[in-house]
Amino acid sequence: MNDQPSTANPPVELHPGLDRAPIKDRFAATGRAQIKDILAEEAADRFYQCLTQELPWRLAYNEGANALELTREQMAQMTPQEQAQFQNGIFERASRQFQYAYSDYPAAQTISNPDEPNFYVHDILRFLNGETFQSFLKDITGLEGKLYADGHATCFQAGHFLTIHDDRDTNDRRAVAYVFNMTKNWRVDWGAALQFFDSDLNIVESFAPAYNTLNIFRVPQGHAVSFVPPYATGGRFGMTGWFHYAQE
Repeated sequence: MNDQPSTANPPVELHPGLDRAPIKDRFAATGRAQIKDILAEEAADRFYQCLTQELPWRLAYNEGANALELTREQMAQMTPQEQAQFQNGIFERASRQFQYAYSDYPAAQTISNPDEPNFYVHDILRFLNGETFQSFLKDITGLEGKLYADGHATCFQAGHFLTIHDDRDTNDRRAVAYVFNMTKNWRVDWGAALQFFDSDLNIVESFAPAYNTLNIFRVPQGHAVSFVPPYATGGRFGMTGWFHYAQE
């Protein structure tokens, strides 16, 4: 089973120089914060390597309420006409309803699967559920009680996007959303910005892709990931999920 961290990897640790006070003030004022240099350098470098070189990415997309995935092999089996029809279907649905399309690796669903390798993203997820990070998160956000994190690795490239939504779930147990940004050399006009909206749908804040940066925000809160245009040549790598209130 791959439910234990690999001893060959550096331990996942917070950067020792984090200044919590301005992060706490920012979260208290706006319900969101951008935490730069979140991980110790060795852990950040290993996380980046895993995301950019090792994961078997799948295309995550939705058809209405149905969350779906396609492997690279399945995509490769499509004819050019089928690929164009598939992409046009995603864009057509996005014109009238909630829609997303991006590359994905489901870390939370694979962490205890004996048939899956133990990737460093699994170590990151274990760290988020550990005492050190849980104490840090509660200090920053003021949350109380038992929390647990899920998560999936993501990569946004040309043609990818996530339309506006607020992360509200039917059980009302999502407390805080998080987005690890592990992206280097990103141009701001390549999109993939995490955008936040007010009640009039004005963009009130936008977090650009960055390296070794953790974005956290209170749920519910209207947000989106802006469209990545065809001329973008890089990938916006990261890991995203929610901290949930645990059931009693």
